[in-house]
Amino acid sequence: MITDLVYELVQIPGPSGFEGRVSGHLKELLEGHVDELYIDKIGNLIARKKGTEGKRSLALVAHTDQVSMVVQKVDEFVWFDKLGWIDFNNLPGTPVLIMGAEQDIPGVISATSTVGRRELGTLWIDVGDRQELVSAGDPIVYDHPPRWLNDQKTILASQSIDDRVGCAVLVEVARKLTRPPRHDIYFVGAVQEEIGSQGVRHFLRQVTPDWFIALDTGFAQDAVPDIQRTVPMNTGLGVRRLSFTQPAAPYPATYNFASPRLNQLLINAAKKKHIPFHVDVSTGIWSDHSIAYEVNPEIESTFMFVAARRYSHSSIEVADLSNAGRAVDVLRQAITDMDGWDS
Repeated sequence: MITDLVYELVQIPGPSGFEGRVSGHLKELLEGHVDELYIDKIGNLIARKKGTEGKRSLALVAHTDQVSMVVQKVDEFVWFDKLGWIDFNNLPGTPVLIMGAEQDIPGVISATSTVGRRELGTLWIDVGDRQELVSAGDPIVYDHPPRWLNDQKTILASQSIDDRVGCAVLVEVARKLTRPPRHDIYFVGAVQEEIGSQGVRHFLRQVTPDWFIALDTGFAQDAVPDIQRTVPMNTGLGVRRLSFTQPAAPYPATYNFASPRLNQLLINAAKKKHIPFHVDVSTGIWSDHSIAYEVNPEIESTFMFVAARRYSHSSIEVADLSNAGRAVDVLRQAITDMDGWDS
């Protein structure tokens, strides 16, 4: 089941720039289900299922990295900074894993003691007596175990739900496309989305698909009303019509306008499957779709959120994985419908 696959994938560390364990595992999962399969020099996993004609192609893209941190200095403690969009206010007391050259080193981010007080703002990692195993530049990821929040084991609380759900959807679509489509399908596990989508930039230097769909998670409603979080988590499936972000760290200024034709294709596919589907607009956010539009706006592209998550980029993102299965159904239907497209 796809829920089991997501549960498996969220436990594999894959910080930006060090996604090899995730890409390698996805490669193993896709063996025998595609016609071409390799990892390129930047670390992207690229798989291709050949179409019966192969004159045109669709790229389905999910990112393999997760928000992470990096070691800056080591003395009695490990000093660090963030890579990507992380709120430092969420970090005190968080268990982490440092991916050292020799082995993974568990640690915990400093927390305020109940005896005495200190000002929040200075954080470090305590690794006990293993400082000699840690070096400047080592990547750091959250190290919370995943846990199910319902008896049916569909609502998951875990790190890296963004975007291991998308990765699982890629695998399941490839596995279930037993009949060759008319057009070539690329399944891409893209690296470094969280720090600027370098993976997609590199992929699009090698391949120019006619159509591009970024598969990622969106924002779900939570207890605090927010115009950016309007999608109910239990029906968190849909497309993004427009996104825009101002020039502020860590993201450059970027925008994209989704392909109306691709969006309508996915909306119609959801209707045929009787699956609830949403359309949203987001400001202040960015994705691999943004870069695809920036690199080559002639490629028809869109962003499909395959699940809606709460508490984004924290160590305890929460999502309803029922939507991952629905996403697979919608994409399979969309690929079938695209067989009728000649241009």
